[in-house]
Parts: sequence; C-alpha cells; structure tokens
Amino acid sequence: MRLHFVRMKYVWCFFFFLVIAFKGKTQETSSLFLLPGIPQSSVFNPALQNKNDKLVIGLPFLSGINGIWNANVPFNALFSKGFSYNVGRLYDELKPLGEANASGRLSMFYASLKHNDYTFRLSVSERMFANGIFDRDIVKIIRDGTEPYYGTNEYFGEADFHFQYFRELSFSVSKNIWEGLDIGIAPKILFGRMGFDAKELSLSVETDTENDVLLVKPEGSFLMSGPFNHLYHPEFDRSVFLADFYPGDYFFQPRNLGFAIDWGIVYRPNKFTELSASLLDIGFTTLKYNTFNVDFAEPARYSEEDFYQSTNPDGENYLEPREALLIFSDTVSYLINVEKATERTLTFLPVTLNLSGKYHFSDKVSGGINNQFTWFRNQPRNLFAAFIQARTGRRVELAGSLSVLNLSAVRPGFGVSWTLPKIQFYFSSNNILGIIQPTSSKHLNLSVGMNLLFDTE
Repeated sequence: MRLHFVRMKYVWCFFFFLVIAFKGKTQETSSLFLLPGIPQSSVFNPALQNKNDKLVIGLPFLSGINGIWNANVPFNALFSKGFSYNVGRLYDELKPLGEANASGRLSMFYASLKHNDYTFRLSVSERMFANGIFDRDIVKIIRDGTEPYYGTNEYFGEADFHFQYFRELSFSVSKNIWEGLDIGIAPKILFGRMGFDAKELSLSVETDTENDVLLVKPEGSFLMSGPFNHLYHPEFDRSVFLADFYPGDYFFQPRNLGFAIDWGIVYRPNKFTELSASLLDIGFTTLKYNTFNVDFAEPARYSEEDFYQSTNPDGENYLEPREALLIFSDTVSYLINVEKATERTLTFLPVTLNLSGKYHFSDKVSGGINNQFTWFRNQPRNLFAAFIQARTGRRVELAGSLSVLNLSAVRPGFGVSWTLPKIQFYFSSNNILGIIQPTSSKHLNLSVGMNLLFDTE
C-alpha cells in the first residue's frame, strides 16, 4: 500500500508552522532529575540504577512523553480565545531577533530490569529537534499583505532554521562497580525520518515599475528530507512532491542511519552525599534517502490585480493572512530548483552536560542542585536548579525545584511518582506555572508516563 500525493503548500506551511509555534531553547530531559525513582530517569543519566528488581515494561505512547518549549513570546501572542489569531499582535510581541527551538520525545517501547549489580534497558523512541533564528520583520509582509509595499524596495531580513525527526533505538546498561560508584552507558542507533535545514534564507520586495509588478523575493537554499519524492513538470516549470510512504517504513529500515551514545556516573563518597555527571547525545544523524537540495531561483510576481492587504477586513482587496500564506506556499512550487541529494548530510545532535550534587538528610528526604548545559548550533542553554525530594511511605515520591534558565527567569517545578505493586505513574515539570496557564506562558515543559511492573521471581 502506498500513498501518492501531497500538496506542496501543506509541506511549506508545515515547516513555517514549526518556526512560529516552537520558540525557545529546549532539551527534553531537564525535569526528569526530579524523580530518580522512575526507570525513565536514565534518560537524564544512564548510570542510575532501578530502585527495585521488577521487570519494567512501558506501553507505546503511555510510557513516556517529554517535551519543552521556552518562548520569547507566549503562545497566545498569536492565538487568543477560540483560536482566533492576530499576526499584528505577534509582530508587536516578538523581539527584533526571534529564536525558535523545540524538542520532544515519544516512547514507543520501554523495558528495564535490574539483575544483581546491573540494570539493563531497551527503548524505542520518536524524537524531534527544531532550531531557528529569524528577523522579526519577516512577519510584516504576512501581517500587511503585498499591496502596501508596491512602489517600495524593502529588505525584511534573514532566517536560519533546522528541523529533524528520527527514531531512536537505545540499549543501556548500568553497573554498580562498588557500593559508592555506579557507571552507565547507552549506545543508540538513530533512523532519520524527516529533516529541514536552511541557512541564511532572506526575504525582500522590489518594485518593477516598468511592468507594474511587485517582486517578492525569497533567496537562498535549503535541504529537505521526508517521505516524499520530487516530480518536475516542464510544461509548467513547476516542482511537485509526491508522497513516498510505505507501512514498512514504520519499522527499522537501514536508511539515514545515525549513531549516538550517552554516558553517566554516580559517585557516593559517604552515605549522605551523592555526586553525578552525564553526557547525553554525543553523536549525529544523517540524511540521504529521499533528501533534496532546493534553491530559490525566481521571485513571486504580483501584478496590480493580484495585490491584497491583510490589515483591514472591511477594506478592498482584503485577504486573510492564513489564506495568503497558503497561496504563497503553493506558489513556491514555481520558484524553486530541486535536485536529489547525492551526498549524505551529517548533523550533530544537541549535546547536554548534566552535573548534580545531592545530600540525603534522612532516609526519606534529600535535596541538592543540578546544572544542565546544552549546546546546539551555536546556541548555548544553561538550566540551573535547586531541588528537594521526599518519599511519603513506600508508594509516593514528591519533588520540588526552583530553576533558572540562562540566568534570567526563575521558575518553580514539581514532580510526583506513584508506585503500586503492578503499575507506576509519574509526572514532572520544572515550570509548573507553565502547565497551569500554557497559552500565556513563555516557558513550558512536561514529562509524563506510566510503567507496568512484573515480578521476576
């Protein structure tokens, strides 16, 4: 069974939506340090040992959902009540240079077992990263339309954007070397699914007064990869992308392979103190299969009968910004040159360094500090947190934290896990206020899931 057609405008709108929707600097492991009692905390540090000897099985989608968004504007700067939108308000809220980054992890399978001094883990996850920088003025032409710019020559700015979506197959082992030292390692195989990489794309308008035409000029090149193939129609000088998806692609096809490794250590110099460190995602993804190099070769031409404005719904030539964007996205098919990639593209993953110190005040209460530093495409991110953890009985673990992102914003966090004889639930976030009011928050993250527990004796 094969799907055959995907409209070009939806491809372009998908990538544009990623730029607008995900504004922040992210790494999905930043709240899992709050709950060392859950096996998924190994995502934060592979050296952590399971707290019991039960076999842990995670169900698809349910065993772990992790995602973070740290925005320079709240989500409701674009959307308000009823999901109505206002591009003008978005422009007013944006900083002159916007940064767009996001990450997420969706667990498809998870298994973990502690045996003697070892903890073994196997996981399959869907993962994504998005990263970008763009000049705010690019939003102006979406806000205003083409009509106000006829007779002018204006440069709106540049944008860089990177997006990757891949499947991760991870094998992890943690070893208790002696009573005070645990080490862990997690080699991973990565299967690239989709990718988009654009550097120094620019947008400008130029008026051709001789022909009474406004030229909207996107310039630059980008790489695009996904479940589609390119078809060129010479009679129309148009590029069309056809869907190229097979059900078997869900499994582990040896295409677009990448590799990574996590490393961690936990050291306990005495019964009260615990120090830990980990390096995550030391590796890369690759793209070649169904990958295309795309160049903008022509400007979009708007004659007098095509002019529109998007600011006054009651005025003449009004076109809603959303509809105008869809029309322009469809026009892109006529503006580009497409070539199939002949060389493999390698992209390094965001590398994260975690450093933690913890002090056990009693058997049930501990507290400490954690610092997480992430480097991705020349955009550093540092998250420092002070936290406290407590067990209430045998089943419930609670945690609270105060986090500081890039020495600017202080956020309260919260985590809880509930472990029954056969099932375990967990939830954590290092910005609980963002969970309470997600649309008005500039910063939001979430880790949530459940595990099935099986006796091994």
